[in-house]
Amino acid sequence: MNNALTAPSLRGAFGSVFKIGAAITPRMIFDSDYRALICRHFSSVTAENDMKPERLLDREATLKKGDFLRPVLNFALADKMLAFARENQIAVRFHTLVWHNQTPRWFFAENWDAAPDAPLATPDTLLARLEAYIQIVMEHVNSAFPGTVYAWDVVNEAIEPDQGAPGCYRTKSLWYQVLGESFVPAAFQAARKHQAPGQKLFYNDFSTFVPEKKEALTALLRKLRDENLVDGMGMQAHLQWDNLDAAACERAARAFSDLGLTLHITEMDIHCPFRDEAHQARLAQCYRDYFDMLLRLKRDGYDVESVSFWGVTDADTWLTYFRKEGSWPLLFTGNKDVKPAFDAVLEAAKSMH
Repeated sequence: MNNALTAPSLRGAFGSVFKIGAAITPRMIFDSDYRALICRHFSSVTAENDMKPERLLDREATLKKGDFLRPVLNFALADKMLAFARENQIAVRFHTLVWHNQTPRWFFAENWDAAPDAPLATPDTLLARLEAYIQIVMEHVNSAFPGTVYAWDVVNEAIEPDQGAPGCYRTKSLWYQVLGESFVPAAFQAARKHQAPGQKLFYNDFSTFVPEKKEALTALLRKLRDENLVDGMGMQAHLQWDNLDAAACERAARAFSDLGLTLHITEMDIHCPFRDEAHQARLAQCYRDYFDMLLRLKRDGYDVESVSFWGVTDADTWLTYFRKEGSWPLLFTGNKDVKPAFDAVLEAAKSMH
């Protein structure tokens, strides 16, 4: 197999067509082979976990400060990742400011109480915390690493039709339980206030191609767009090798783009629980079909700005743990060799030149 460190560069192949990105971890930036692979192939990176609220919020320091509206944040790991990106001229998608998951419950509770049954804070208190959190994060990143972040996932996964709320909001979210649907525009208002010139604000979600969810997302995005609060839609692409519907993905992409929004494919992997030659060849065809669809959108004038894989090699994929089975969903093996899927994406890139 061809090693990823000597294979043709993905970022070079796509050039100005769109950014090619990956989700990375602090461990990778301290590993010389991973660093070389990332710098060779990716023009954009996203922190897999270390820029999410649970990794930034410091409860002990917050309690010591004694302010029940403004938390204390620890940027130690996030700063290392931002510094790596800046040093290597790699753009950063910041993921994510507001999410029901990977945000500790104490952030929603009265007096920062960590008890599992602690009363939730009042709407006014939580709204103040939301605005303060966004301000602290954005001001820190934009002052310490100016020009490094080009896109912010402001709100992540607020829509879930299966939970049956008006507007298809995710009712189990503590953001929704305290603030209702108002937390979404409030988050974007705060982010708009503190963004730096050239940065874009994104809403990000999964299963965006499912018709009911696509319609709910389109309605939400239209409202945010009409208030000049959102710049783009992040379409997560956690897909499967045996039922990938590129046509449905394209319909959703066109619907969001027709609102005048920039489109990012934010979390791409294609679950494949087999690593034999036949199945990996099928995986490669799935990637080719999906990238052909994205390039067709580009040729039709749609603003597809970035495509990011969720992980770097098969050894890093979250799917092994999420699915409770093996998964070989990405372009590089755990040994950092290129796979047929890599060749398929590279061939797709050539069609644009």
